[in-house]
Amino acid sequence: MSFIYFNYNKNLNYAIIYWVVEIILRGLIYLDWKLFKIFEKDSINEYFYIILLNFSDLLSIFLVIYIHCSIKRRRSFDDSFSEVNTSKSKIQLISEENITGFFVSKSFIYKIILICVLDYLNRSAFFIFYQTNTDATHSDISHEVQFDIINHIDIIANFILSHYMLKIKIFKHHILSFIIILIGFIILIPTDALQLYLFKSERCRKLTYIYIAVFSFRGILFPLDDVIHKKIYIDNYILPEHLMLIKGLGGLFLILIITPILYGTIWINDNESFKLVSDLTNMITLIVIYVSSSFIKSYLLLKVIYYFSSQSVSFLLISESITGSITEIINFFSSDDSNYVNIIFLTIDILIILLTSFGTLVYNEIIVIKKWGLDKNVAREITTRALLEVDKIKILDNEDEDDEEEADHGGDISMMEMKEVYD
Repeated sequence: MSFIYFNYNKNLNYAIIYWVVEIILRGLIYLDWKLFKIFEKDSINEYFYIILLNFSDLLSIFLVIYIHCSIKRRRSFDDSFSEVNTSKSKIQLISEENITGFFVSKSFIYKIILICVLDYLNRSAFFIFYQTNTDATHSDISHEVQFDIINHIDIIANFILSHYMLKIKIFKHHILSFIIILIGFIILIPTDALQLYLFKSERCRKLTYIYIAVFSFRGILFPLDDVIHKKIYIDNYILPEHLMLIKGLGGLFLILIITPILYGTIWINDNESFKLVSDLTNMITLIVIYVSSSFIKSYLLLKVIYYFSSQSVSFLLISESITGSITEIINFFSSDDSNYVNIIFLTIDILIILLTSFGTLVYNEIIVIKKWGLDKNVAREITTRALLEVDKIKILDNEDEDDEEEADHGGDISMMEMKEVYD
């Protein structure tokens, strides 16, 4: 019997596709940020991306239309069945109506408002940072150190919020995975601090510390947002497609209110704010690529939360750190000034990423360890035990039926024998 096994689920395909899209898009951003600069000023550039992200959410209207049209076609198809199949068709249609509809209450409205505000705040983090640190550039804060720290804060916060807000019971494999990730985080902090001291200027270190301080709040708000998504799925029976569209509409409402305020208070006297650095063709190409990839990522993230848990987002976040490591490797071999000390830190980063990946996979029961009772409360093992119990009950029932048949059959034989003796 193997010590460890991989628990494959077809819904993991959503996570795999997310990884591919994330690594490609983020890799391009890390390698050449100029490709993604539309405006001269970074704060304006980031706010423009907030608008594009909201537009990508609104594209979910096509998914919603597709779902409702599919149900309508199925309903027409069922209507063509004979009367013999009428009851079965009605049952199927009732279940489909429950899927396409969702339960609306005051708490649902409050939760929707909260996630729309949290989404807007999370997406505005880059804008706020560049607006308050006007001398900061993308190269100052876009490096492996900040990726690792922010992502680990996000993962740990997701663990804690998931258990407290979703009332998830803590089992041995959860505790093990949390300890593994915590160990990785403890090793990460001094190595990243040393990298900052050795390879970055004093100005860059200062901006990085400010960046980490600002985005640490984002590392808590994002997990909170994910947990509320899961609560809405559980409490209100809503599909990811519908939730994505509602979020897009809520985000649009906030943008329409806040953008004129920002323009009237910050941008109106700044002539350089909206200076373009990209020509029209490149800008349109960039917008199409960014919106389509953001739409795919947002949709897949919601599907992963829907089919797994809010904590499963941690597995998706690792793709950012992996992309950062890949970028560092490419930069190391392409730069003439590369120091072999870099490869030591890069190796440590990769090992920590692998350790964190292993921990998140254990938590989400994708990797199952069959030792020390770590597999006892895994969903697959619970299901297996339940099926075995059902099989045992069936066997016992069959044995009882056989005993009864033998008893009845035995009684018939004795009566025949008695008749023969009598004759």
